[in-house]
Amino acid sequence: MAVSPKEHLEPEEMTGSPSAPGAPDPVKPVGVGDSEVQTMAYPAKLMAPDLAKSVVGLLICGVMALIPDMLEIIQWTAAGLALLFVFYFARTIIRFQSKIFVSEYGIRLSSIRGGTAFAWPELSKFRLRYFSTKRDGNKGWFELTLHAGDAKIVAESTLDGFDDLLEISRDWAKDNQLLVDDVTRTNLMRMDEAQTLVKAAASERIQGGSS
Repeated sequence: MAVSPKEHLEPEEMTGSPSAPGAPDPVKPVGVGDSEVQTMAYPAKLMAPDLAKSVVGLLICGVMALIPDMLEIIQWTAAGLALLFVFYFARTIIRFQSKIFVSEYGIRLSSIRGGTAFAWPELSKFRLRYFSTKRDGNKGWFELTLHAGDAKIVAESTLDGFDDLLEISRDWAKDNQLLVDDVTRTNLMRMDEAQTLVKAAASERIQGGSS
């Protein structure tokens, strides 16, 4: 289910952040049903390879760091890499357990580290970054960062429903008259071009199948 921006409710008409005990949920104000909330999560099939890589890397580096006859500089380097793999493993677990709830009223992040939520009229910063896994930049992922005061929610493009989240947050950034940096503007253009190419390819397949 895709959500769409609402008809310009004023901020005072929105409910507050659920960060305070007993405060209303900005994602589900009174009278809003579960069917109006989209739940987004990271697919397990994408998390499994990352977990496997981190475990294998940790084992290899851990063994190298503990070999008595190994050069000291190699041991320290291996120990440092092992710590990086521990961080990568923990980060992947947190991402796998995280869920993002989105409605036309607000957004909420729930994870093992806690939760963050805010109403869309409170959105104060919108940023989109691209991280390449190859030198030519053809493969990589996008990272969307949303701020509302001190509250921050980060989502990667591997999230199921990322396109819907990007669309509604982008519309709210416009409604809130937020200024975006040049990098974000360039990445938004890149996303638009990619979506145009996907739609064109799908249209060609449909036309080819019907001919």
